[in-house]
Amino acid sequence: MTLGILQQSLQILHSVQKASFRDQVRWHITQEKLQDLLGPRKLKKVLDDKIYYFNDEDKTMVLENYQSRMLRITTATEGGHLPVMTNIQKINIEKIENLVIITTENKAGQKSQMCIINDP
Repeated sequence: MTLGILQQSLQILHSVQKASFRDQVRWHITQEKLQDLLGPRKLKKVLDDKIYYFNDEDKTMVLENYQSRMLRITTATEGGHLPVMTNIQKINIEKIENLVIITTENKAGQKSQMCIINDP
């Protein structure tokens, strides 16, 4: 009986480690994609929950906290959006010098922070 419980516990531990690793990889890929997309853009305006960028055609592109549940990128003139992160409990966007800092918190209370270097 003890061996059966131990075997089940080890299987659960293995699946938790796999899920955690997958989440970390997904987070790193998201940060790299944001850096590639937004890093070389020129900042236009910074608010508490939004940052406006110029895109390649000098149109406005917005990184925003949408309904306090999603981090998304929109193009204000063309409409539509690109969800970057979903199912988030809290999102804070701030700019300090040439860094855009995005702090997120999920439902479990885990916080993550991304720093995007803005170097146009």
